[in-house]
Amino acid sequence: MQNEEVGSFRRKGDLGIPFVFALFALSTIIGWVVFQNYEHSVKEITHSLAKIQGESAQLSLEGCADKTMEWFNQCDAMTQLCDSTVPRMIKVCLANSDKSLGCKKYGDEIYGYNFGVKQCTSYMQGSKMKRHKKACGDVWQVIAEYCKSAAKQAAVK
Repeated sequence: MQNEEVGSFRRKGDLGIPFVFALFALSTIIGWVVFQNYEHSVKEITHSLAKIQGESAQLSLEGCADKTMEWFNQCDAMTQLCDSTVPRMIKVCLANSDKSLGCKKYGDEIYGYNFGVKQCTSYMQGSKMKRHKKACGDVWQVIAEYCKSAAKQAAVK
């Protein structure tokens, strides 16, 4: 028994080891492609955030919403990153100049659960895409939070 070959566990034509190496190589290639896509996406989003930061001083609340939705519609980055950047994009736009005067026209509407539904109708125009609805809702919820914060600060003064 001790003189048996160690190779007896390996069957003739067994492709287990080459198959594992092929899977490893394929995983490495796919990982590299995804990383390259991610790197491109991050660069695009960073550039877009810097661009809207520069333009935001001249924009109103609605202008920030329009620019954010325009960016979202043209976003060439990874879908998940585009979706998650929408609130950041509108916050950057709102933070760079005082836009609290624009909040007055919404009054107590900002405290309602459905704030943004009416404002999003102009962005949808026949589109029933869930992503666009969510992005628009995110934009107007951030605007509502901005207006609530501005109202609190005005009450303190």
